[in-house]
Amino acid sequence: MTADKGILGRYARVLDAVAESPDGLAFAEIARKTGLPQGTAHRLIGALLRVGYINASQNRRIYVLGHRLLRLLHLRTPRELVAELARPVLKSLVERFAETAFVAKLEGDEVESIAMVLPEFERHSYVQPGRVMPLHAAASAKAIFAFQDKEFLGQALQRPLVTFTPKSITSKKKVLAELAQVRKAGYAACLDELDPGVSSYACPIPVPGGIFYSVGLVGVSQRLEQYSTATLVAALREAANALGERLSGRAATR
Repeated sequence: MTADKGILGRYARVLDAVAESPDGLAFAEIARKTGLPQGTAHRLIGALLRVGYINASQNRRIYVLGHRLLRLLHLRTPRELVAELARPVLKSLVERFAETAFVAKLEGDEVESIAMVLPEFERHSYVQPGRVMPLHAAASAKAIFAFQDKEFLGQALQRPLVTFTPKSITSKKKVLAELAQVRKAGYAACLDELDPGVSSYACPIPVPGGIFYSVGLVGVSQRLEQYSTATLVAALREAANALGERLSGRAATR
């Protein structure tokens, strides 16, 4: 075994130990579980903290998997698995509102729809799996991009902001202002901005590591108007929390 493989193996032992303990581990527990000398464990933990692969609690020195590593794991989760986990929650939304429910996911520097459930009477959907959802005109994309860091968002805004309908917002300044409002309100809306006569609402799905998914409802604007915004958002928040539990492995998924 080469020296490089040896050090990588020790890093892996630390990450494995932390990953197997959802509530986190103290330093002494990590050293005991990995069988590493305390000096070596301390050095490895420090390096993993610096790159964001583990995090330490503020009040106690308890170590958990870091946001950077969790981000990588979620971004690599197969969309087929996400769709399977999401289907029961989406079906409940469809049964309640008789509109299309869907999940979108951050893929690279774009947001794509990856799962949907249609009401029985609906023959056409505006969120076919794989459709790219523009950050300035789709509720599902706004609900995700609003929670990304400034550098990532700035890069995404280098792309042209296409005018899809007369209601599309194409000013970068106005887009940033709207995303700030989405962060504050915790939900996003698209009112005839992407497809004429079609509206949607979406909420971010909370998972460890950041916001990579959103859940939304989309339908003909006149039909969605029969529900208050508060009613739609409350239902989507409940669905987002349920999906967050399922995608994080914290809920039964029968």
